[in-house]
Amino acid sequence: MGNRTLSILLFAVVPVFGQIPSHTVTVQATRTVNLQPDQVVFGVSVSSNASTNLNQVVAALAGVGITAADLTGVENSDPSTLQWGFTLGVPIASLTATITSLMKLAQTIGQNNTGFALTLSINGTQVSQQLQQSQACSNADLISDATAQAQKVASAAGITLGQIVKLTNVPAPLSAVGAISGFFPTLSLVSGNFGSFSWFVQPAPSPVTCSLSVQFQLLP
Repeated sequence: MGNRTLSILLFAVVPVFGQIPSHTVTVQATRTVNLQPDQVVFGVSVSSNASTNLNQVVAALAGVGITAADLTGVENSDPSTLQWGFTLGVPIASLTATITSLMKLAQTIGQNNTGFALTLSINGTQVSQQLQQSQACSNADLISDATAQAQKVASAAGITLGQIVKLTNVPAPLSAVGAISGFFPTLSLVSGNFGSFSWFVQPAPSPVTCSLSVQFQLLP
């Protein structure tokens, strides 16, 4: 699925001698798995009159799988109109079918919903939540990495590595939407007059990082 790298950070704590329980070494073990993005991220914008509510907009977009949870914001720069922004993540294999569905919706949304108009853009790629969950890091592997590194530190100091005192999961940084390669103009799907568009997808790997801080007892 991707390359795996290992990064180890050491934090040694050496308090006043004689307080054996507080003689510890803390090791932070980190594993990074580069996952290939499996989704294309669409930006969908719907303009409506100012009296329209979210339920009405979502109902108009239901055919393409957009829900209220996909709402990213609402703008009201013009007092007479609202601009509703949504994101939609779809499998890369469904890219062409999704664009076709959105084009059809853009042609009909104005007819079925007075004052509605739709604009589409392709914003990038991402790793789906399902794929991230399937590649969850194992604490057992991280503990093994930390133990090996802590053992080196203890051996170098001529002391014995004791039992694990504390485990702390380190929050992973938020992952951004990955870059997407190809020709992706902003498609105005309002008038129904569409040119020919070409696209290809070469998503950059997206790293998923897991870290675990492991504190060990040091014995004389």
